[in-house]
Amino acid sequence: MGRLDDGSDFTAQPIWLPPGARGRLMGDTFCFASTGLISRACRHSVTLVQALEPDKPLRVGTAQGLVEGQLILVPPQTERTLNAEHSPFLMVDVEPIHIDYRVLAGVSGRVGTLDHLAFDALRQVGQGFLHDGLHGRELDHAVREALSQLTGHFPRPPALDPRVRWMMTEIQSDPGRPLTDLAAELDLSVEHASRLFSSQAGLPLRTYCLSSKIRLAARYLGRGRSLTEVAQMAGFADSAHFAKVWTRCYGAPPSVYFPVDRMQVDHSALPRWIQPPRY
Repeated sequence: MGRLDDGSDFTAQPIWLPPGARGRLMGDTFCFASTGLISRACRHSVTLVQALEPDKPLRVGTAQGLVEGQLILVPPQTERTLNAEHSPFLMVDVEPIHIDYRVLAGVSGRVGTLDHLAFDALRQVGQGFLHDGLHGRELDHAVREALSQLTGHFPRPPALDPRVRWMMTEIQSDPGRPLTDLAAELDLSVEHASRLFSSQAGLPLRTYCLSSKIRLAARYLGRGRSLTEVAQMAGFADSAHFAKVWTRCYGAPPSVYFPVDRMQVDHSALPRWIQPPRY
């Protein structure tokens, strides 16, 4: 149920988000800190959720049951419900283009805690971010350092096939490029290219394309663009398709996020490649 590339059976539930939440888009990572949240989602990213107060653990529910802990890892394309109504937390979405995405995606096939690692770096980052003590490049560096330390606990996967790396680069440049064109460039059928990509990258090729479009759309958070404009600039066929995919990823329609009314988005000192183009 609820896969990003075929979400016809996914029904979003009402999202509860108190004022004062903070967000930071880092291109290959999205950070979100809040004093609480109740939402249902199914994302293309690997999601790390860190409790910011040791006496207030987090609860994540899936079809396999309820997981409770301080640091919870959610694999990609997992339909889950986060219940953190009175539990401050940091959420880090590690996108498929992140260098350590495959490391974290390979840790487990189901939601689970990483409490046994006694890893505290993300808690310190989250506390600083939520209370405006960390922002801009300083926040970016702290998040990347924490992720590097965390992934050091796990084995690294084999190097990607050069053809898969090429497809990733092409999709990042143009998420709307037809898959038939990509496959033809490699002298492969679409089916063969899709199997190769999925076996190595850890998610289907079509899902990777959609995740790239959603990542482009997220760059316009808090920038006053209409949903129609955002959908067009991110490469979606229309605003209805954009709204459908976004709702599956984030548990609520994009109208909840565009414009942002409950979340302060940190746009300071973003690298040029993350900045949205001007129209």
